[in-house]
Parts: sequence; C-alpha cells; structure tokens
Amino acid sequence: MPTYNEAERLPRTCEMVERIVSKVGISDYEIIVVTNTALDGSHDGTLDIADNLAENSKHTRHIRNESCAGIGYRFRQGVEAATKDFVMMIPGDGEFDEESVAGVMANLGKSEIIIPYIGNPRVRSPERQLMSKSFTSICNKFFGLNLKYYNGLCIFPAEYLKAVPMSCNNYAYMAEILIYLLKSGVSYKEVPFKIKPPINSKGFKAESINETLESLISLFYKINIEGVRVSID
Repeated sequence: MPTYNEAERLPRTCEMVERIVSKVGISDYEIIVVTNTALDGSHDGTLDIADNLAENSKHTRHIRNESCAGIGYRFRQGVEAATKDFVMMIPGDGEFDEESVAGVMANLGKSEIIIPYIGNPRVRSPERQLMSKSFTSICNKFFGLNLKYYNGLCIFPAEYLKAVPMSCNNYAYMAEILIYLLKSGVSYKEVPFKIKPPINSKGFKAESINETLESLISLFYKINIEGVRVSID
C-alpha cells in the first residue's frame, strides 16, 4: 500500500482492506504500508499514523521512508518485503469501490495474473480520461498488446514479481511489470472494478508525464530491441 500524505484516509483504507479480505474468505494476509515524505522531508503525519497501525494490527507492517520516494520504488520495497504467495497493490487513498475490489480478489487463481480495468471511467475528469486512454494506447501500440488498462489493482504471484527486473520509479511502474510478464507468455484475466470520484491527483504533472514517456521508451528498447524476457518456472 504505497501511501503519501493520506493521514485522514489511511486508517479507513486499512480497515476497508481488512473487510474486503474477510468477505472473500482470505485469512492469511498482510498489509504492507510504504510511506515517504515530500522533497523537503515534511509530511502530514501519515508516517506516524502508519507506525501506529502497524503496532496495533497483527496483519499490518510499515516501511517508513524518511525521504521522497517514487511510487515504483515504494512498490518494489513492498514486493521485496512480501511474505505471502500473491501481491496486490492497493492505494492508501482508498479511492476505490469496496465491493468492486472484493470482486477482483474473488478472481484469485482464475489466471496467472488478474488485471483490473476501470469500469466507470467517467467519474474522472475529461483530462484524466484522455491521459489514461492515451497511455493505454501507447503501451498497446509499443508492445503489441491489447489491454484495457495498465494502472489497476493487479494481482500477481509474488515469485513472478520478484523475477521482473523492475527499475521504473514513476507511474509507469505497473505497466513495466505487466509488459515484461505478458511478453514473457504469462496468462492473464481482465476484470472490471469501480473507483470513487478522485479527490485529488498527485501523479499527473508535466514532469510526471515526461518521466513516464522516458520509461516507456527505455522499456521499448529492452523488450523490442534487446529481447529481454522474464524466466518464470
């Protein structure tokens, strides 16, 4: 659960996740909250709240970054620390529909990886919809794929993630993982999920878009020119 400045929403999100896993009958699970600060080292108290959550829940752990860290870097930290068989990214802002996420989790085991896509995209602003469609189209054209969405709450076998040479720290990190695995022949199932109307957006600034495009160009070279693939036993 990568989390940045979500002091008010983080506790509710963790409670929601615990309700969701209970609904789908999962008892052996862990919530790994990964926090970071702003560039100047400041934060809104989220780091301390995450410490408290970890102290009071047997299912929750906290990885605390006392500096600014990209979402891809924080996701890798969570993957490296994961001890269970499967990994799912859930954002700390809780901007997702509880029943929809339970529906996504209910597909566990129906394919090697589960790839959710947003079933109610119109709750987002027209600008965000356009950005998302453009990003998806670029990924599909660059890599010969046909996914509906590259930034969802995907479910992966932990061993698969640990085999992927992840290097992306920005918002292309999930696309990097999916592209490596799908081009390596891993099977998948796409399922819809719903999100809540976004309260804010921390990721899609001009510099974030530039970093994302640079990451995709680098990945294009690795996948299509060098022919890098992931070895899955």
